[in-house]
Amino acid sequence: MTLTAWLATLLAVTPAPTSSAVDYPRPLAFPKEDRAAAARAFDAARRIARDDLFVDFAHRCILDARYKPRTQGEQYNGMVEPFAAFDELFSVGQMAVSAWALRTRDGIVLFDSLNNADEARTLIEPNLRAMGLDPRDVRYVILSHAHGDHYGGAAHFQQTYGARVIASAADWDEMQSPQRLAVRGWGPPPRRDIAVADGESRVIGGVPIRFHVTPGHTRGTLSTIFPVYDRGRRHMVGFYGGSGLPWTPELRAAQVGSIRRWIGLTRAAGVDSQIGNHPLHYEALERLELLRYRRGGQTNPFVLGRDRYRRYMQVQEQCTRLWIARNGEPQPL
Repeated sequence: MTLTAWLATLLAVTPAPTSSAVDYPRPLAFPKEDRAAAARAFDAARRIARDDLFVDFAHRCILDARYKPRTQGEQYNGMVEPFAAFDELFSVGQMAVSAWALRTRDGIVLFDSLNNADEARTLIEPNLRAMGLDPRDVRYVILSHAHGDHYGGAAHFQQTYGARVIASAADWDEMQSPQRLAVRGWGPPPRRDIAVADGESRVIGGVPIRFHVTPGHTRGTLSTIFPVYDRGRRHMVGFYGGSGLPWTPELRAAQVGSIRRWIGLTRAAGVDSQIGNHPLHYEALERLELLRYRRGGQTNPFVLGRDRYRRYMQVQEQCTRLWIARNGEPQPL
């Protein structure tokens, strides 16, 4: 391709400015920032991240906190091909938000359900079929937290296939509350069903799934630990239910405590593998490409190892502490 042709292609896909530069979004300012506490948290996060987790550090401590329009632009509604992250765990979501299907001997467990019934029908169901799964076999939908981009499609599976829906009691209350946060495009919440308690375990189709309530992103964010297999080798997945920066002082402090507790829980459980509920938060596209060209002896990119998984969560803790310091709030113990 010639330079002229390349420039023409670039101009064709690059949107022209629609306003004066004086109207462009500005980096978020922090007039109440405790600069010393912010520097300590920032430096701790960077040190813990090392080079192998720099992308995660940069996303949470820098880009998502100060340059929100950039991360919102990357987290757009768009198609992502479904893929098998593990022998029985499949990504069936889209670019903005994830959905995961766990195949068991008694049917499918769906983790999160996208924005609404239309996405459940036109994205999740075809993605399940592409992975050799039948939407009629969805037995449970586990909701990570009470935001509509995660629960919006659950009512479809509940009403159409009789799937049971699992969430924490606190998030069931939030979903059913008239004051719940609503966004255009979110479907209505599912009918209230199973409320799991912190520390509860359920065996579904032979797969033990442990639930922990980890408040922060919402009051009842639900995180899960369960085994998977990669080419027949057993691993433990830690699925933290919502790592996004909270928007109230109470939830910010709660998130620090939840992450610290989660680190201990996942260490005791031997967690070495990670999935998430937004592709941007766990490099889903990059890992997909690594899986696509994976050779015989190469490691599954969703298997971080125990130490790296622990450090990933520690980075999330320190970036939350940074967010607290930037808001001028006292640091939780």
